[in-house]
Amino acid sequence: MAEFIRRVLYYYRPYRGAVIAGLVFVVLANVFKSLSPWVLRLAVNSIESGLERAELWHWAGLIVGVAALAGLFTLLMRKKVISVSRHIEYDIRQRLLRHLLALDPSFYDRSRIGDLMTRSTLDIEQVRMVIGPALMYTVNTIFGFLFAMVLMFTISVPLTLIVILIGPIVAGLVFLVGRRVHRASTESQEAFSDLSAFVQENVSGIRVVKAFLQHEHQQREFAGRSGTLLKKKMKLVLFQGTFMPLIMLLFGTAVSAIMLVGGYYIIEGTLRVGDYVAFTGYLMMLTWPMVSIGWVVSLAQRGRASLERINDLLDRGPGLPDPDPPSDPPPRGNGTVRFDSVTFTYPQATAPALNSVSFELKPGATLGIVGRVGSGKSTIASLITRMYDVSNGRLRFDGVDVRAWSLAGLRGRIAVVPQDPLLFSTSIRDNIRLGGEFSEDEVARAVEISRLVQDIDSFPDGLDTEVGERGITLSGGQKQRVAIARAVIRDSELILFDDALSAVDASTEEKILDNLNRHLEDRTAIIITHRTTSVHEADEILVIDDGAIVECGRHGELIKRGGVYADLFRRQKMARELEEAA
Repeated sequence: MAEFIRRVLYYYRPYRGAVIAGLVFVVLANVFKSLSPWVLRLAVNSIESGLERAELWHWAGLIVGVAALAGLFTLLMRKKVISVSRHIEYDIRQRLLRHLLALDPSFYDRSRIGDLMTRSTLDIEQVRMVIGPALMYTVNTIFGFLFAMVLMFTISVPLTLIVILIGPIVAGLVFLVGRRVHRASTESQEAFSDLSAFVQENVSGIRVVKAFLQHEHQQREFAGRSGTLLKKKMKLVLFQGTFMPLIMLLFGTAVSAIMLVGGYYIIEGTLRVGDYVAFTGYLMMLTWPMVSIGWVVSLAQRGRASLERINDLLDRGPGLPDPDPPSDPPPRGNGTVRFDSVTFTYPQATAPALNSVSFELKPGATLGIVGRVGSGKSTIASLITRMYDVSNGRLRFDGVDVRAWSLAGLRGRIAVVPQDPLLFSTSIRDNIRLGGEFSEDEVARAVEISRLVQDIDSFPDGLDTEVGERGITLSGGQKQRVAIARAVIRDSELILFDDALSAVDASTEEKILDNLNRHLEDRTAIIITHRTTSVHEADEILVIDDGAIVECGRHGELIKRGGVYADLFRRQKMARELEEAA
């Protein structure tokens, strides 16, 4: 609990003034709420003693005035405290997203998107309820209880002692139920994350579900997980629902005892009617604090469980931190890449993806990397952009070890075209620009180089056509060409194509390669592919197999050598001929 309080206080720091003002309004609201029964007491006792009709207006106006001030400060307290909680909610969400963007790919390799979405939305809302409403009602309960108890003692000590007798019972009840609420809340949040991840996977992979007729199977899976969530939620409801009736039973018992004892004192003449009315009013004031204890405890326990889940993410340090200080070279380098006996093994893998790989890419040269699926080609791209760090050996970019670069400095000099490009739910134009400031001429040139120009007329709104989530409205080849345009429009030292033409037809591939060769005349480039046609113009070709370089040379040299590359070339040539004949 101490750690939970420390974490919550951290978020209050930027808003200390507003929080203090809000809590002052809470106190003032309770002051005037406490005055209402006292004024009513004086008015009833005056009526009992005999008073003029004109004095009734005086007491009535006083009661209205006190109620108005209590209402005003209640409004101000809610406005201040709840506003602060909304700002803190925004801060936590921004901080969490920044942190998620800084985490390395290995974290996402073992994380479920649905679970991360739950932590970024529902869990943050639960924390906000603690930081705002729970704080406000806790302070409100404390001061309301204190003011009421002091004034009740002033009116009648015996009647107040009856109320105090139920205090230890309520405290014990809150403690026991609160522990169970926390446990049940944690379990329900985990079940909700599991269900969210399942739904996210099915919506993203709806075409696979439909293609393999898995509707009924996935429905059964969903029903099972949804049923688990229901059980966890019902368990939480049971504990929350049991608390309120018990509190009300204890309160009803206290009211009954006070009526009996207070009525006896009035008959005996030791207690005036106004005193009894005021005492009952203060007892009613205690109703909400007693009832809200359960609600606040429930909020606190759920918020604690959610904050633990959020902190579990925030406490994960980035696997690839920036060096301190970074050794970024001057603003413009030459795009050289050098691998010196680089070995890399993916987290939790048993065998290395790359094993003692060495090569050097000189300025302005184009390097082709060819190999079968799973040979380690794409791993080279991931290491150059420092998505992962090498396990052994050394990797240098522009003559500097990539681990000495800042991540922003390194990746800002490299343009990447991935095999499976991600397009955002916006226009084609915005996907090409991707946050950069580029002129229409630059966009048009990038569209021409990527040969996306040949499809513009087929788009409803040209380059302003919305592509849908992950570019769902475009074909695989069109998405790859948008990604190529997105890369070539940037003035990067190194352009890295990772099987970027795998989804385009042979004719379009040839035109794109011709355009790229002209575009890459003064740039350093790496073309990673399984197609030999994509690299026949490269200055040097590396053939990767089982994580090692087995051949290197130019296209003609490798064909004459009759090795792995020549065999791959013949197989692909035969496949193209058969396809054309068909």
